[in-house]
Amino acid sequence: MSTYRHHRGSIFWALTLIGVGVLFLYQNFNPVIRPWHLIAKYWPVLIIFWGISKLIDYFHSRAHPETAARSLFSAGDVVLLIVVLLLGTLLSKTLLRPSGDWPAILGMTDQQFAELFYNSYTFTQKVSQNVEGSPHLLIVSRRGNVDIHGSDQPNIGAVIQETIWAQNESAAKSIADRLKFQFSENAGQYELGSNLDSLPHTGRTVRLDMTLRVPKSTAADVTDDHGDIVVSDLKGNQTLTARQGDVHANNVEGVLRIHKSSGATSVHKIDGSVEIEGRGGDVTVRNVTGSVTIEGNFSGATRFENIAQTLRYSSSRTNLNVQKLTGDLSMDMGNLSASGVDGPFELSTRDKDIDLKNFRYNVKIVNTNGDVHLETAVPPTHPIDVDLKRGDITLSLPVTSNFQIDAVSHNGDVSCDFPGLKVSKIPPRPAITGTYGKNGPLIRLSSTYGGIHLERSSAQPSSVPATTASSRTERQHAQYETAAVHARAGFAAH
Repeated sequence: MSTYRHHRGSIFWALTLIGVGVLFLYQNFNPVIRPWHLIAKYWPVLIIFWGISKLIDYFHSRAHPETAARSLFSAGDVVLLIVVLLLGTLLSKTLLRPSGDWPAILGMTDQQFAELFYNSYTFTQKVSQNVEGSPHLLIVSRRGNVDIHGSDQPNIGAVIQETIWAQNESAAKSIADRLKFQFSENAGQYELGSNLDSLPHTGRTVRLDMTLRVPKSTAADVTDDHGDIVVSDLKGNQTLTARQGDVHANNVEGVLRIHKSSGATSVHKIDGSVEIEGRGGDVTVRNVTGSVTIEGNFSGATRFENIAQTLRYSSSRTNLNVQKLTGDLSMDMGNLSASGVDGPFELSTRDKDIDLKNFRYNVKIVNTNGDVHLETAVPPTHPIDVDLKRGDITLSLPVTSNFQIDAVSHNGDVSCDFPGLKVSKIPPRPAITGTYGKNGPLIRLSSTYGGIHLERSSAQPSSVPATTASSRTERQHAQYETAAVHARAGFAAH
C-alpha cells in the first residue's frame, strides 16, 4: 500500500514567490510604491504565515494517521529561519533608518558626510537687535563656530556665514534664500533663532558660523553641538556648553561656567571664578582673581598660572586642592609639576611623578606610583606629609630650617644631609628620625617601595662631617637600582 505524503511547505514558498513578484510588478505601474521598504517593514508577516502553514500541517497529520509522520521543523527549516531573521533585521535597520542617522553610523559628522557628495557654497547674512540694560544672550548652534565679543555699541549685531552643501550653486542659493534669522526677546533675554529645521534634510547640510558684537555687560548662554565657542571682553556671567569643539574665554568679569564633552579649553584673564566640568583634551587657565574648579576627565595637558584663590581639580584618579598659586602648575598623563604655591597644597593621585618647588605652606601628598621631589628655598613653617606606595621621595630644604622628621622607607634606602638626625639603614625599616633646630613643623615621609632622601638646598658648611659625601654616593647608587627595579608601565589619562 502506498503512503500518502502531504507537502504544504512547498505550496507556501510558491505563494511567497508569487506575492513578491506581484509586488514588484505593481511598482512598474505605480512608481510611488517602494517594494523594498514594504518588505523591510512587513517581513515578519512571512514568518507568521510560515508558522500557520506548519500548524496546518500538524493538524492535518493528526487527522490522517495513515500518512507518514513528519517532523514539525527540520534542521533545514531552523537554518532557513535564522537566515530569514538576519536578512529581515538587516533590511529593517538599513532601509527604515532615518537618513540623518547615517553620518553617526559611519562615525562622521553631518558636515563630513555632506562633503562626500556635494559642493560647498558660502553666503552671508546680517541681523541686529537693540537692547537695554544688561542683556542675557541665548544661542543654540548645531553646527558652526560661535564668536562673541564685547563692545561699546548699544545693540547686538550678528554676522552669520552660511556654508551650504548642495548639488549646484542654484540649489544652494535656493536654500540660502529660505534661511532666515531673527532675535526674540523675553524679559531681557534675547535669543538668536532661525528656521533651519524647516529646510531640506532639516538643515543637516548647512553650517552656520556666527560672529556677534554685543554690549560688554552681556551675559551669554551658548550651546554648540559641533563647533568652537569664543567669548571675550564681557562683564557678566557666562555659561558655555561645547559638545564637539574648543572653548576660548578671554577678559571676562563674572562667573565663567564651561561644560565640555571633547576638545580643548583655554581661559585667560578672568575677574571672577571659573567652573569647568565634563571631559576633553588640553586645559589652560591663567590669571584668575577668584577660584577655579575642574571636575571630569581631561586627557590632555593641563596648565594653571596665577590663580588667586582656590584651585580644585577632581578626576577619576586625581584630586588636587591648591591655595594661592602665584606661579604655575602643569599636569599630564604621568607628571605633575608646580612652582610658586603660597597656600596649602593637597594632592591625592596615582601613577604620576610629582615635582613641587617654592612652596610656603603645608603639603600633603598621597601617590601610588611615581617619584616625589619637593624643594623650597624658604624654611618650612607648616607640616609636610608624603605617603608613597612605589617610588622615591626627595625633600630639599634650606640649611636654616627647623623641623621634626619621621621618615620611613619600608623596602628601600634612606639618606640625609642634615647632621644630628638619627639615620637607620637597617632593613626592613630604614628611617630618618629626630629634630633639627628648634620648634619646627613635623615632616612625615613614607615610601613602601622606594628610597627617601633628605637634602640641604644650600652649600654645606665646613663643619659637616665627611661622611655626608659618601652618603650621597650611596644614595645615587640606590636611586639607580630603584629605577631599574621599579620601571613603570605607561600612564593612562589622569
